[in-house]
Amino acid sequence: MYQIVGYQDGLLGTKKPECLPMMARYDSGLKWPDPNNPLPTDLLWGGGVRAGVTWDGTFYRDLSRYSHSGSLFWSPYLKPGSGPGLKNGYWFNFGKGFCHLANDELAQMLTGACSRLEWDSTTGHWILVIQATAHVTAAVVNVWTGTKPGGNDPVGTYMRVDGCDPLATLMIEAG
Repeated sequence: MYQIVGYQDGLLGTKKPECLPMMARYDSGLKWPDPNNPLPTDLLWGGGVRAGVTWDGTFYRDLSRYSHSGSLFWSPYLKPGSGPGLKNGYWFNFGKGFCHLANDELAQMLTGACSRLEWDSTTGHWILVIQATAHVTAAVVNVWTGTKPGGNDPVGTYMRVDGCDPLATLMIEAG
């Protein structure tokens, strides 16, 4: 198990205007706090988001449930005891958005929004990817991607290379 050092909800995915693609907006189709006075700046929490749990910044490995990406792959979806259903670990809320495992099926891990920590043998780098699911369209939004060169394990500092969140670095520690 690995985790983002000092992670707290709101660390990622809250910057405006950069992260607007992952945030619910006026035309998102979700429920408004005040349906008689909907405002473009209202935070919208629809049924799908209520189904989730707040992500704590931790990544897990479970080769018996998901071995497709090898032994150097960790994801929040692989938390022990997680599974399909409301509040059961395949929906995660963070910042102003959420991520959802595609079709609640681990075999489809990389077809939807999948935050992950993994080794890229092609580049010789560790990669930290934080993704969100866009409201209504369910498109994948790259919130933050960073890399760490070499090393025997993913512990260390990751430098941002892409994503809507402008945070320059994140650190990973063993949990």
